[in-house]
Amino acid sequence: MKKVMFIEEEADCKHSLTPAMHSFNPVTTVDELLKTQVNDGNVISIKKKRIIYAEGKTAASIFYILKGKVKTSKWNEEGKELITGLYHEGDFIGFNALLDGGRYRETAEVIEDAELIIISRTDLELHFEYNSSFLRKFLDILAGNIAEKQEQMLRMAYSPLRKKVAEALLITCKKYNPTNQGELSMSISRCNLAALAGVAKESLIRTLGDLRDEKIIQIKEGKIIITDIRKLEHLIYCSDGKPNI
Repeated sequence: MKKVMFIEEEADCKHSLTPAMHSFNPVTTVDELLKTQVNDGNVISIKKKRIIYAEGKTAASIFYILKGKVKTSKWNEEGKELITGLYHEGDFIGFNALLDGGRYRETAEVIEDAELIIISRTDLELHFEYNSSFLRKFLDILAGNIAEKQEQMLRMAYSPLRKKVAEALLITCKKYNPTNQGELSMSISRCNLAALAGVAKESLIRTLGDLRDEKIIQIKEGKIIITDIRKLEHLIYCSDGKPNI
């Protein structure tokens, strides 16, 4: 809990001025908003494994990732973690709460040292009020994120083990290696990968071993290297999850 409070208290401190106490210049684009926040010093560095915000907490701010990697997750009643999203440079996190009663529905944790732009809910709502076109642009971003997440969760929920693991590998690969050619490598903990796939860690490790034996992946010094992405994609979209290429 101390980790959560530290981040949120620092965010609140940066935005303690009321609109009447500082100049407010409406923006017309998301890029203008980010530049304004950076110029105002609303940037924070956060170390790996720190909590940015916790599920159920009141959403005082949203965050834009300048660098680093972040995961969002939920925990069920049995204490099992399910990763709901992976994020990196160029992504917003936390703004689903703006349309969901003002509370975060997930916990966000840094998985690689990060720098974040903090945007207070108050400032954001002022920009929305002054510029309806800016509001529409922001809602477009939100709608895209929600649709992508719903599709991912639906596929995961009804897939057999091999497909879940293949999907988790492909999601991680596309998120963190979007322009790589040839072999695609990723560095992600087995616990996080299992939580993303929604499977037990032991089941994940066995499946990774099978995929390695089938020469779809390699495992070197803890890193997973996808050597045949075509076969990996086939595992997701074929009917039985078996590599019959």
